Amino acid sequence: MNLNNTFLTKRFVFFTLFSALLLAGCGSNDLFGDDSENVAFIEVRDYDSDEFITTITDSSFIDSLVEELEYADTGSTANMDLMNPEYTALFLDSEEQVIQSFGYYVDELSLGVIGCYHTRDTLFAVTTELPIN
Repeated sequence: MNLNNTFLTKRFVFFTLFSALLLAGCGSNDLFGDDSENVAFIEVRDYDSDEFITTITDSSFIDSLVEELEYADTGSTANMDLMNPEYTALFLDSEEQVIQSFGYYVDELSLGVIGCYHTRDTLFAVTTELPIN
């Protein structure tokens, strides 16, 4: 009887740890929180001068980019001295409130991951080009 309880306990512990690891690997970056569906447009500005460049309103492009960013692999840029990105991409809701902003590099960076989008100390492995003329 005691041998059976030990086996069940080990099975329970294994199952619990396996489930926790599985769930941890399936998480998103949680960049937009509950507002991911509320991104109405992306405003692109020159990073250095803050000059307005363009507005992106294509909802299918925006939804796809938001999803890519949410589930992208990331690389830390915490102790790196990076050049400034060319642009700032502001993800705005219909009331023009900023939900999230990213630095956008025209040329891909390769810093643990390859990507064009940077925020805080993180580079996102997303290379989708913004439609900038």
